[in-house]
Amino acid sequence: MTYIHKQLLSKHDPTGKRRELLNYETGLRAGDIIKVTYLDRSDVTGRIIAIKRGQRNLGSNILLRTKLNRVGSEIRIPAYNPNIRNIEVLYKPEKYMPRAAHYYIRESRRDVDDVEAFVRRQNGEKKKR
Repeated sequence: MTYIHKQLLSKHDPTGKRRELLNYETGLRAGDIIKVTYLDRSDVTGRIIAIKRGQRNLGSNILLRTKLNRVGSEIRIPAYNPNIRNIEVLYKPEKYMPRAAHYYIRESRRDVDDVEAFVRRQNGEKKKR
């Protein structure tokens, strides 16, 4: 099975970029804001609530929370989906909230607002410094 997993990983991720994103030490964490771009040029921007890392990373997926028309929605994105063109990190907080999965932010004061506007504000503040 190890050989099959390695073959599938090399097929779906030849550059190793997604494996780096799913790395425990240096990769994505709950609380990061990412943008997922698909091959049909549509994109989804949201805050990561949880990351399910599958056995040998093949079945890994990312749970994003975003607001669409002021309604909170969650999207589970398979990390090795062949229809995904790019996954880019837009924002990494300086201090992360506690716990590995942030299910508790749903319908609370910490719930996500307009994620894209938040990223624009953060980038504007960094440029002013």
